[in-house]
Amino acid sequence: MLEPMTYEELMKYIPNDYHKSVSDGLSPNQAISRLIDEYEMQTDDYEEVKWMFNVLLAEICLRHNCLRKEIKEEALKVISDKRLITLWKQEGLSDSEISYRNVHLENVKDSIQNN
Repeated sequence: MLEPMTYEELMKYIPNDYHKSVSDGLSPNQAISRLIDEYEMQTDDYEEVKWMFNVLLAEICLRHNCLRKEIKEEALKVISDKRLITLWKQEGLSDSEISYRNVHLENVKDSIQNN
């Protein structure tokens, strides 16, 4: 069985893949569609990491003004239920790092809700 991708791995890959798609000439919306399609088809554990993927995707969409309703709803659900905080605690991140990330997620949540 494969190890699920970590949030840190997704944080590294998703923005890079988005920027590559845009540099290939795709619009922000097209780049997001490509990301969703590629990660669904090529990520063996996509169903296990989809919830993390949507939070990161929402952040990218906010920056590039292309937030979709389904991404918005999923990201808000994940942030509100504190799944990432629970995951990070299980991974052994320090309390200060978890606190920093929690503040970041709350800022993302506020931005999503105001979008």
